[in-house]
Amino acid sequence: MLVKIEDGFYLNSQHIIAVRISKNITDGCFMVGVEYTPHNTQALGIYQKTFANKIEAEIYLQNLHQQISK
Repeated sequence: MLVKIEDGFYLNSQHIIAVRISKNITDGCFMVGVEYTPHNTQALGIYQKTFANKIEAEIYLQNLHQQISK
């Protein structure tokens, strides 16, 4: 199943390896990184998205989770 990561960027849910969340201590921004295998199992792609606050990051993660669990 295709998962919408961002407008114009979709991934097959089977290719998603991990979702990593981190918080920058200096400016308080949250970074969400989606690790995936692009075309073969030996390659690794990382999509990173930064959010200004916790609420925006949580909304993005909830939407991503809903799409993956369909």
